Amino acid sequence: MIGIFRSGRSVGRKINRAAAAAAALALVGALALTACETGGTSSTGIPCPTSKALVGGLDYKLGVGDRLKVTVVGQPELGGEAEVDAGGKIVIALAGEIMAADRTVGEVQSEIFSKLKNNILIDPRIAVQVIGYRPVTVLGLVKLPGRYPFSFGLDVRGASALAGGLERRASPDRSVIFRPGGQCDGKPETPLFPGDTVEILRRGG
Repeated sequence: MIGIFRSGRSVGRKINRAAAAAAALALVGALALTACETGGTSSTGIPCPTSKALVGGLDYKLGVGDRLKVTVVGQPELGGEAEVDAGGKIVIALAGEIMAADRTVGEVQSEIFSKLKNNILIDPRIAVQVIGYRPVTVLGLVKLPGRYPFSFGLDVRGASALAGGLERRASPDRSVIFRPGGQCDGKPETPLFPGDTVEILRRGG
């Protein structure tokens, strides 16, 4: 009888341990599902600035994916269109490679002027303009996550619409925006900048 009693207690302990392990796995799975639903991102407590992106003009700071049009007055064969590549550069006829990322349009224009003046032209007249801005990326609880074209005045609400609208569990008022230098909390009316990534969070805390 003693042996049977001890065996029963041993089996009971094993069952309890198995139940505890199953409960722990269920809890981990639930937490993992929650993390997947929100992208593992939570509010930062830092509100995003409300000023619109500075786009256009010579002071716009370029980034990977921006498309430029270079015009050389009187020498159309030396101009053309170029996209800032993954290395942050563009290639211009007779000017060669130009580092463009994290520089303003005016700085890039000045370097092209200097290189063409040194190589072939006496007093080149150069114009550089942005003809396409790097896209924004929309993630989180939207129906069609992905990359979408940037346009002036685009805000979180507009980006969510481009991505097919919000899912049922999404919060219309909670998002996190990632951009060079850090991240911040967005609202529907928060302006987006070229190259931003916005993640729509779920309802709740």
